[in-house]
Amino acid sequence: MIEVVQRNPAFRRLWLSQIVSQTGDWLNRMACIVLIGRLGGDSSALGAFFGIELALRLVPPALLGPLAGPLADRISRRFLMVASDVLRALIVLGFLFVDEKGELWLLYTLVFLQMAASVFFDIARTAALPDTVSREELFDAHALSAATWSVILGVGALLSGLLVGWLGVRAAFLVDAASYVLSALFLTGLALPAPAKREPFRWTEILLFTDLRRGYAHARELGIVPILWTKTLWGGAGGFLVILSLAGSVRFGETGAEGTDAHATGALFSARGIGTWIGPILLKRVLGTSDAALHRQILIGFACAVVGYAAFGFTDDLLLSCAAVGFAHLGGSALWVASTILWQRHVEDSFRGRVFAFEYLGMCLSFAVFGQLAGLCFDATQSLAITVWCVSGLVLILGLIWAWFARGGRAASIPIASTRAPNPPELEP
Repeated sequence: MIEVVQRNPAFRRLWLSQIVSQTGDWLNRMACIVLIGRLGGDSSALGAFFGIELALRLVPPALLGPLAGPLADRISRRFLMVASDVLRALIVLGFLFVDEKGELWLLYTLVFLQMAASVFFDIARTAALPDTVSREELFDAHALSAATWSVILGVGALLSGLLVGWLGVRAAFLVDAASYVLSALFLTGLALPAPAKREPFRWTEILLFTDLRRGYAHARELGIVPILWTKTLWGGAGGFLVILSLAGSVRFGETGAEGTDAHATGALFSARGIGTWIGPILLKRVLGTSDAALHRQILIGFACAVVGYAAFGFTDDLLLSCAAVGFAHLGGSALWVASTILWQRHVEDSFRGRVFAFEYLGMCLSFAVFGQLAGLCFDATQSLAITVWCVSGLVLILGLIWAWFARGGRAASIPIASTRAPNPPELEP
């Protein structure tokens, strides 16, 4: 896979930008989770606090995706990425001022603003990636980008937890700001072609979701609508992310020494990263990369997540908890990558941004809603195990719904889209 970096200078810049900015992102995320746990740990609404944090990382992208997608199809994608990096560097410095429970509102505001800026970067990068590689490098570019995200999560989350535990949250926020600046520097020299088709930009079409409806209509013509709903139905796993945040605080942090909450949270998210790294690579070797194989990969992904988190509910041991989380997200990342490749293998270049924005909207809203429900479930039961089993049951039901919905899909018979650069961009598992 690494050969695609050596052969493609443009992809190499995107890849380096991904490494530094996502490393900073995870440092920021670990610091926010630990800070919320410490400032709100004595509250009966701790689950809701973590649910709000997850929702605020997802709702801004959902709301602004309908704007960012059409923009990414019409103006310089490099400009969108660099501008987003600079703005985010300024925003995250504001986290340095949050140090009391009464200032959690400021933390939530900054998370909202940071993620609002991030959606323009994510969609522009997703739409730009196919312009940096050849058709033959289709899967390798995807696999490397997904593996990089997973390695950063696996290693970065663990190191971030250690750093936050040893040096405090302020150091994490400073490094995050610096990472955005470095990412922007990598992207300033990135050469990208102009969008293939420049359509007039009309605000009325944005407000009425006209572009998203056009993207959805394009997908419906291709017969791949069930694929676009995969991540929305996978949104039940948003509850798993809230559970990981809660576990670091209430399962391992309350009885440990100072910094144990940060170390445990980092370890759990690191296990998630290891699972996401192994999943797509393992199932590619076992099943292959045909459309039919990718459909099976999605079903396996739902099953692994349900089994892994059901087991997580039975143990209070950190090592066993990490093993269960890693197994669960082995399936989650396989599902994520498979659904991404399936729809982008067939969608025309001029529709990529809009189709991605439609999928992103459903995914973000679903994760936010189910994450908040998981937090409220914990607050009502004060039991992490019961919360885990409720969310696992929900994900099982949603997986069965997807299997029924996709049973008549015809994507396997659709020709690959003929475009200037048809490789599908990577989505983060």
